[in-house]
Amino acid sequence: MANKSLKKNYIFNVTYQIILLIAPLVTAPYISRVLLAEGVGLYSFSYSIVSYFVLVATLGTTTFGQRAISYVQNDKEARSRAFWELFIFRFILSVVTLVAYVPISLTVFHENYLIYLILGLNVLNVAVDVTWFFQGLEDFGKTVFRNIIFKILSIVAIFIFVKEQSDLPWYVFFMVIFTIVGNMSLWLSLPKYICKVKDVKPFRDVKSILKLFIPTIATQVYLVLDKSMIGWFSADMAENGYYEQAEKIVKMAMMVVTSLGAVMIPRISYMFKTGDMERVKYYLYKSYRFVWLMGVPITLGLIAVSSVFVPVFFGAGYEKCEILLPIFSSLVIFIGLSAVNGMQFFVPTGKENVLTMTVTVGAVVNLLLNLIMIPMFESLGACIATVVAEFSVTLVGFIYISKTKSFKLKPIFLGSIKYWIAGIVMFGVIFLVKYFLEINVITLIILIVIGIAVYSVMILLLRDKFVLELLFKVFGKLKRKKTVETGEIAEIISETVTSENSENVDNQ
Repeated sequence: MANKSLKKNYIFNVTYQIILLIAPLVTAPYISRVLLAEGVGLYSFSYSIVSYFVLVATLGTTTFGQRAISYVQNDKEARSRAFWELFIFRFILSVVTLVAYVPISLTVFHENYLIYLILGLNVLNVAVDVTWFFQGLEDFGKTVFRNIIFKILSIVAIFIFVKEQSDLPWYVFFMVIFTIVGNMSLWLSLPKYICKVKDVKPFRDVKSILKLFIPTIATQVYLVLDKSMIGWFSADMAENGYYEQAEKIVKMAMMVVTSLGAVMIPRISYMFKTGDMERVKYYLYKSYRFVWLMGVPITLGLIAVSSVFVPVFFGAGYEKCEILLPIFSSLVIFIGLSAVNGMQFFVPTGKENVLTMTVTVGAVVNLLLNLIMIPMFESLGACIATVVAEFSVTLVGFIYISKTKSFKLKPIFLGSIKYWIAGIVMFGVIFLVKYFLEINVITLIILIVIGIAVYSVMILLLRDKFVLELLFKVFGKLKRKKTVETGEIAEIISETVTSENSENVDNQ
């Protein structure tokens, strides 16, 4: 199973991640106009509260499970034992968490108890979700088809039943229930991969799970706490609505960049387990390059089109998103790079403590800035705090890699130069063209098409080697893939050695 195609798995995972957000993205223009910023804000705040309970129910088991299955993916009995132990562990945690959550939702949040009870089903979803198992097997195709079906059904249901602001509970219900049913349907495929085993110990790996839970808590601080704090410190629930909508677009964009990570975790884990460190470095360098290739144009593109995108996509009443979206856009690059550091290097190579350190720094920075800036600037303050926190996570990760000499950073950043050149040219063209056009759907489409075309042409003119190699592979011009990859590994090592020699000369 370790020989599964990375290209296919990446395509599957990109599709999967996009589908997870495709329903709110497709329905966002409709929902923003029906529920208004206040309704969207209430959903955002309520979801942030429920997320803490989902966090406890999950307890870091998703990443741990993916890695654990990847280690034993070729041994049916071993992977079956790993599956049953983790499933039982997650089930127990979910039940306990749900028992605690229900009375809290009925008392503390009694004003909107129906919304909170419906969202509480997300805790139950942790118990039935076995996506981590198939990801550990590097079998991403299983999840895609089912999610397409159920996400389409959720979109149809939302357009049929959500007609006015009072229909918010229906919107919440459809967002939750179709996800649960989709995850439950994956169980139909499980008998092919697992069998009955003895000596099942659900709490065997508690210590290892907790190691991953700590960074998950820290990450949650600046992924969810910001929305909670906006709700606590702001008198207007619409502030959460502005924040939610701007973040939603950036999250959608980030999935294109970070989706490679889920594919790489089992592959790098397997290579590390077999001692193939050269291959580990090869995949890491390619991942960083991919982040620059996709992250730079997405970031600069969002900044350039935000003044057109927001009024066209969300409608009137969301003008503040025109300020939030450009600031948020930098997260595409920061999170993309930190995801490679953390999920593709620290986790697969057993350095969870380093991941914990980086995200803890980010969480502390985010919390402190939130306390200072949200009372003053509301959603804008939370937005700035999140960006600074993510930058700190990325910075600390690279500092550790540099200090420990795990691998050289110079090739990573030098490899981004051509993408920045192409991105800046693209930004300038879009920025110039949009001032000659009216704000409407056609203009938005024109700007996006122009941006893609200009960036693509610039990359080809600059003859970026990484892109040219991808094109050659797509069109079948590289017939001996194994030979080419071996040559690329040697080239990366050669470039690193050359970089080291140059630095030594400079130091002398």
